[in-house]
Amino acid sequence: MSLGARPPRRTRWVLFLCAVLVGSVGCASSHGLSRDSLQDVILREEAGFLDPPSAAAAPAPRHGPTLGFYFKPTAFVHREFEWTSRDRDAVLTWAQGLSLGVGGRSTGFLTPSSLKGQSLRELRATAARYGVDWVLVFDGAAAVDRYNNYKAPLLYWTIVGAYLAGGTHSDALCLMKATVWDVKTGARLFDEHADAITRTVGPAALVDDGREIERAKTRAMETLLQRLTDRFALLVGRR
Repeated sequence: MSLGARPPRRTRWVLFLCAVLVGSVGCASSHGLSRDSLQDVILREEAGFLDPPSAAAAPAPRHGPTLGFYFKPTAFVHREFEWTSRDRDAVLTWAQGLSLGVGGRSTGFLTPSSLKGQSLRELRATAARYGVDWVLVFDGAAAVDRYNNYKAPLLYWTIVGAYLAGGTHSDALCLMKATVWDVKTGARLFDEHADAITRTVGPAALVDDGREIERAKTRAMETLLQRLTDRFALLVGRR
């Protein structure tokens, strides 16, 4: 067989079967999901994002505030997900029903390409150029725990078993954090948190960890937006 030739069909099936068997052994037991570990990821990233501490108070805008949104980039180790257009649409739809007082309005998303650097200082400078009073920053992290049940060693030794036997579990945890910053002073007005866990069981060849993470992220986002509605009502009501 030449160096660049594909292996025979039987060999490819044997290689696939070996991969299934190795996978079933490698994820035989659950490692669990840790909220503390994900919170540490978010806090470490936030530490490099923040400006030096400031004692300045946040003056209330004379009019209803203009509110901008920002998704912190999540394409780093231990994040396990990226923001999607569906996440963006969910926030924009939610913002349409958000009350910000007389004259208050949302201005849409500030994009990473409009920033000169990844820091709160740069974000505030960009927000100020667009006339934003407050900016709502979303952050998050996720993890997945993939493991097998008793069906795996019994049925995964066949190709058919890997497609039909429900021997693989995929549990996903997503944590989200949203923080409202005053653009002029850099003061933190409030932050809110939410998390969600989803679980699925199915054949090893069909269980998709990425899909499970997306499910957990969607649920966490729904909870977070509900909590933000209540917090904004209190914040605007005090003005």
